[in-house]
Amino acid sequence: MTVMRYTAEQKTETHKQIVDAASKEFRGKGLQGIGIADLMSQVGLTHGGFYAHFKDRDALVVEAVECAAMESFGRMNEVAKSAPQGKEVNAIIDIYLSPEHRDNFRYGCLLPAIAADIARQSDSVKGAFTESLQANMSGIAKYMPAKNSKDKLDQAMMLISSMAGAMLIARAINDSTLSNMLLDSVRSQLLNLYNSWGA
Repeated sequence: MTVMRYTAEQKTETHKQIVDAASKEFRGKGLQGIGIADLMSQVGLTHGGFYAHFKDRDALVVEAVECAAMESFGRMNEVAKSAPQGKEVNAIIDIYLSPEHRDNFRYGCLLPAIAADIARQSDSVKGAFTESLQANMSGIAKYMPAKNSKDKLDQAMMLISSMAGAMLIARAINDSTLSNMLLDSVRSQLLNLYNSWGA
């Protein structure tokens, strides 16, 4: 009988597929919304195969959080880079506080999707979240109009926190008209505030 052996490249690719699937499922359903067996079946593996890649569930959550952060903040950076000079933050605000983002949990920002879940997780998970957030805040800060790095970071933290909070509430509202009104209102207020920073 021939025993199939995975190459290192195959194992790496399978590992990436598991993390990618987890990052989307966790954002879509919460950290407790899908079990390991169901997650592994999505990538064509058994529950037992999980332990060839991760020592435990926390190890997967750590990598999924890092993956989700890189993906969601990376998207904001792409939007900023493609915007006209001086309009980078306007573009970030517009794309973030949109109905499309609100309705697309699996591919959206991890902050409104799972930050509340992460607050109840182990230190390793919270540590991964904290490191990812710090790194990505610094990336967004470069687009802020303040004159020094500390003030730029302060502005980025306020902006991201405000947008994430608005998105969290907008997703909880079951009245689409009211939810859209909330997004429009916060978008308008943040744009006015940002434009006043740059005045």
